[in-house]
Amino acid sequence: ITDLPYGGRGVGRLEGKVCFVPGVLPGETVKVRIEKDRADFFDADPLEIITPSPHRITPTCPFARTISNLKSEILNPLCPGCSYQHVSYEEEVRIKNGQLRVLLARHAGAGDDVLLPPIPAPTPLGYRNKMALHAQVDGKEVRVGYYMADNTTVLDIPACPLAMSPLNAALDERRRDPSFFRTLKDGMTITFRWTEKDGAVWWRNRAAEKDIWLVESSVLGSLAVPRNSFYQMNPVMADRLVTATQSRLAESPSHTVIDLYCGVGVFALAAAMLGTPQVIGIDLDGPGIKAAEFNTRKRELTNTQWKAATAEEGILGLGLKRPEETTLIVDPPRSGLGRKLVQEILAHRPRRILYISCAPDTMVRDAAWLKEGGYGIRSSQLFDLFPRTIHFESLTEFQHP
Repeated sequence: ITDLPYGGRGVGRLEGKVCFVPGVLPGETVKVRIEKDRADFFDADPLEIITPSPHRITPTCPFARTISNLKSEILNPLCPGCSYQHVSYEEEVRIKNGQLRVLLARHAGAGDDVLLPPIPAPTPLGYRNKMALHAQVDGKEVRVGYYMADNTTVLDIPACPLAMSPLNAALDERRRDPSFFRTLKDGMTITFRWTEKDGAVWWRNRAAEKDIWLVESSVLGSLAVPRNSFYQMNPVMADRLVTATQSRLAESPSHTVIDLYCGVGVFALAAAMLGTPQVIGIDLDGPGIKAAEFNTRKRELTNTQWKAATAEEGILGLGLKRPEETTLIVDPPRSGLGRKLVQEILAHRPRRILYISCAPDTMVRDAAWLKEGGYGIRSSQLFDLFPRTIHFESLTEFQHP
């Protein structure tokens, strides 16, 4: 195994073709079973680790991929959520940072000099404040858990080691109650959520709009968060990401800060609390915008405006008067900004863009388009909000001359 690119599958060569293998580490020699022979590459499963990496460890979760050297077979069932349970956490962060480095260089032409030291999580387990589980009813059997690799079959799980202990305790309490299973229907989603103020709460499918908002503790103070609105699942690391964003804003103040995909207003509030003269938050989530307005009133801030709209609609209606004194913050979903929105951003030409991404592959795609429009990367930094999974956040600063 010579490499471990973004996505978590190791790369080796077999009979002159690339071979992708999950659950392995660079430097290992492995025995594999070919699952698919494609024109240009193989997909394979590991059967035996012949020469293990010094960074290999025993997975914590019983549903993580485990290789039996004695039987040379894959142990099932498997949960596909964690791709790095078999590696030390320090090495996981190093691997992920290398993945970010390669993506930036390959797609955005960025050198190593833009890459800042990665920010690891204080703990790789027990960090998630939310679990979204699925129900599958198969005759008299009801399974509650995560989807397996086929994205159809639900793996019944008693607990998730990534979740905070109060969430696993709440799940265990529900699972001990026979009436809980009788209320579940096939395809239903069961969400468990924890905050310091509210404790562990849960609901089926979408929470009712009338349900009381949750109160999340943050580096900015308490924040009201509607139950169906987005909020980062790793609150400790989310605080570090907010602090880093606020520091970058403070280092080079702007007259106007625009926060696309603002949610309940976290990054916009960070800018407003610095005293930025004009802060504008835009998000399609109406309840999230109402919460942002509430969070603003609670802080007695008068320099903010909030708009419920898509990112495209929001930026179209701005008509920036001082683009050379404007910073744009974007925190899009995994699909990234997309070509159309990037074109709108290029038409407005804000001086600086702070791009917060949970998907580095789509971020560097957007970075290439921004580069075509004259933007260069000043810095990029990894924040590991999702230990043990393939995912991580990054904060990349773009600037227009």
